[in-house]
Parts: sequence; structure tokens; C-alpha cells
Amino acid sequence: MSFATHGKRLSPILGGLFALGYPTVLVAVALSVGFRRGGDMGEFAATVAATGLFLIAAPTSWVLAFSFIDVTRFTVLVFGVFTSTPIWYVVGVALARSSDSWMEWLRRYAIACVVWTAANLVLFGVIASFSG
Repeated sequence: MSFATHGKRLSPILGGLFALGYPTVLVAVALSVGFRRGGDMGEFAATVAATGLFLIAAPTSWVLAFSFIDVTRFTVLVFGVFTSTPIWYVVGVALARSSDSWMEWLRRYAIACVVWTAANLVLFGVIASFSG
């Protein structure tokens, strides 16, 4: 019986913290679009795109999309960020536990982000096709 470790493992805590990078960037880009400004169609399109980016970064925000829930924009932002952060953190921890190097973790994380973003864009397309 041996209690020796098999190689150096990555820190799950750091993996979880690093995994918050992608949603943080998406939320920052989404929030860079002004919420209370009026404007032309270009600003409207930017607002719609920012909403999509926020929903990719904070997938739990869909909970507040029901018509019987009356919330403000601030409530949606705070709820989405605070409830989605643990999801992204857990993904980073799981990737760190299953990876042998940071390069492997980064590759798996990039693939997970691309797959997650593509799946959300497909979902947005399906919802848009149903709504006309």
C-alpha cells in the first residue's frame, strides 16, 4: 500500500477562480452598453447583443424571465451574477481536478466556453424562430 501522490495536481481553488474569467469579461462587455440611454438602431442592436452575452455569462438569469415576476434590471444583474458564479467556479474546480497541467486545463476550459457559447446561440436562434 502506498500513500504517495501520483504527480503534482492543480489547485482546484485556483482553477475555480480562473474559470470566473470568461463570465466576468462577458458581464463587463454587457454592462459597457448603456442601459438608460436612448439611441438609434445601432445602440438597440448593441443592447440586444449585450443581453445575449449576459445570458451566456449568467445562465440563471432566465429564472427571472417569467411574466409574473416583476423585477428591475439591477435585480436581474445581481441575481444572475451571484447565482451563476458558483456554477462557473465548480466547472473550473472540476477541470482542475481532471487536468495534469495548466495548459491542459486552459485547453479544456476554452473548449467548454466555446461549446457553452455555441449551445446558447443555437438556443437563442431556436427561441427567435418560435417568436417570429
